[in-house]
Amino acid sequence: MFDRKPTSFESCLEAASENPETEVVHGWIFKDGTWQTHGWCEFADRVIDLTESSHSMPKFDYYVKFKVSPERTRRYTRLNFFERMAAEGHVGPFDKEFFFADTSDEDPLTVIAAKA
Repeated sequence: MFDRKPTSFESCLEAASENPETEVVHGWIFKDGTWQTHGWCEFADRVIDLTESSHSMPKFDYYVKFKVSPERTRRYTRLNFFERMAAEGHVGPFDKEFFFADTSDEDPLTVIAAKA
C-alpha cells in the first residue's frame, strides 16, 4: 500500500475502516523523550495503534505508557473522521492550532497556554 511505513494518522484509516465501533483519536503523546502528534483508534477499553502493534491493547496501559490525557486529544466519531478526511483532503491532524507542530520539547499544553 505504501512505499514507506504509514504514519499513525494514515493507520487510523485502516483501523477505522475495519471496525464500525471505533472512535478516532488525534493527540499529543510523550514518546522517545519528546511530545509528538499521533493518531490511534479506540473502542470500549481498547486502543488500536497499528504503529505500535497489530493487536489492540488496554487503553489504560497505552495512556500510562504515552502520557495520554483527555486535554491533549481531539476525538472524532468514525463517520466524522471520514467526513473531515474527505473535506480536508488528508487524514489528520485536523486541528492545526492545537497540533501546532509535529513534535514539541515542551508540554504542548504549556505552549498553547503561552500563545493564548
